[in-house]
Amino acid sequence: MTTGPLRSPVGRWQELPPAQRSLEAAPASPRYAAFDIGSNSIKFLVAEWDGADLRTLDHRSSTTRLVEGVLATGELAEDAVERTETVLRGLREAADQWQADRRIAAATSAVRDSRNRKQFLKRISGLLDCPVLLLSGEEEAEITFRGVASDPFLQHRGLLITEVGGGSSQWTQGKGDAVEARLSLPLGCIRVRDRFVSGYPLGGRCLASMLLTLEKQLKGALHGFSARNRALIAVGGTATALAALVQELARFDVEKIHLFSVSADELQRILEELSRSELARLQALPGVPAKRADIFLPGVAVLFSTLAALGVDRLTVSVRGLRHGLVERLRKA
Repeated sequence: MTTGPLRSPVGRWQELPPAQRSLEAAPASPRYAAFDIGSNSIKFLVAEWDGADLRTLDHRSSTTRLVEGVLATGELAEDAVERTETVLRGLREAADQWQADRRIAAATSAVRDSRNRKQFLKRISGLLDCPVLLLSGEEEAEITFRGVASDPFLQHRGLLITEVGGGSSQWTQGKGDAVEARLSLPLGCIRVRDRFVSGYPLGGRCLASMLLTLEKQLKGALHGFSARNRALIAVGGTATALAALVQELARFDVEKIHLFSVSADELQRILEELSRSELARLQALPGVPAKRADIFLPGVAVLFSTLAALGVDRLTVSVRGLRHGLVERLRKA
């Protein structure tokens, strides 16, 4: 049994550029800052609790490709670490400006897979002056689930959440605060690209081989998961870029992306079209950041293969994710 399209309550949850919000002299309620140090990008959230839901004050995403040194040498590359530090330094300043006094950071696949992770974590924790959690894949899956399930529109539904990251991908199912199953695999979009893509255009034969291999792997790995009576929710940069592409959005629009549904047939059509495209055309796709162009097709392939492995005909995109789960963790501590 598959679920139908979901619709977002109008005006419920907005992300706006910081310039469109005022910085209060003295915040009336605690403000939370979360730093999600991912394999491909760093995501940042400042939010406060309005009594019923999180109210977003600031949200940013910056590509650093932290994982690429790990894939080549087993260690975080110094240039990638320096890019990451530069971004985090600016984000700490933003957290200071917002007077976010409760802060938390988490590192994921790239850091946990690197030999020099201890040195990196020491540098970053000193820079941010807050705890930096090194999450296992299963912990990442569970915290992401709690961030997505905190959405008032989803918190009472059965959910199966898939997140395609840069180094790893996660799957979690449950309802409310109860997590029933969780899984993390090294199937992030950068790893899948390096495994299957030698150049663009990819071509139909290579696409078919990639999808067949991914579906076979996921069918075995997801044997304990079921989409029956659950909404399949996709989160992360691949999912939000996909929703933006289908709608041909010129800019990120949370109202149009959050809880937007895409069918399996539409995903297959997009993959076939992308497989015939040169990299320059991928970099010009509406809604897909140019820096994500080379890993977008592999990421969409993981989403499509998830649908195929589970026998589901539709996914729904959420803009929430790990950083929202980190804020929930702080808020309930």
